[in-house]
Amino acid sequence: MRVDPSRFPLVWLDSSPANAEPTDKVLDDMSALLARQQPFVFLARGGFDDAEPDLDARRKVASWMKANKPAIVRYIKAQLHVADTVEARDKALEFGRIFENFWGYPLLVVGSCDEAETRARALLG
Repeated sequence: MRVDPSRFPLVWLDSSPANAEPTDKVLDDMSALLARQQPFVFLARGGFDDAEPDLDARRKVASWMKANKPAIVRYIKAQLHVADTVEARDKALEFGRIFENFWGYPLLVVGSCDEAETRARALLG
C-alpha cells in the first residue's frame, strides 16, 4: 500500500502491488497524518487483496492501531472505497462489516472517484 497525503485532508490509498511500500513506511506515513491533529478521510479504489496474509505485517498493523486508537477514532472520519462494479461493491460491503470493528471508523462504498471526493468533503464539514 502507498499513502498519498498530497491533497490532505483527502488522503488517497493505493493498494496496487506495483506501488506497495513496506509496512513500516505505511505506518510511519499514517502516524504523520495523525500527528497533524486534523480530521481527514481516506479514499481508495481497486480490489481487496486475497493473497496469503503476511503475519508479521498484520501484527505490526494491529500493534500500531492499538497504540494509536484514540487518535484514529478522533481524526479519521471514514474510508471511502470506490467500487465501480456490482461485484466490487458487494465485496467492499462485505469487507466493510469487519473493517469498522477493527479500525474504529467506517468503510463507505461509492461508485466513482468524484462521488468519493464529494462525500469526503461533506464528512469533513
